[in-house]
Amino acid sequence: MAKAGMRRPDPKEPHGTESNKKNKHPKNEVPPVPEIQGKEKHKK
Repeated sequence: MAKAGMRRPDPKEPHGTESNKKNKHPKNEVPPVPEIQGKEKHKK
C-alpha cells in the first residue's frame, strides 16, 4: 500500500528488472567445462 505523498507507479512503465538496457560485456565464447562423471569417493 502506498504511503501518503507517494505517487502511484504507472503499470505500463517498466519497473524492477524489466528494463531494455543491454549488458556491456561480450558473450562468453569459451566452451563449458565438462562435468565430473561417476560417484564421489568416500574413504575413512
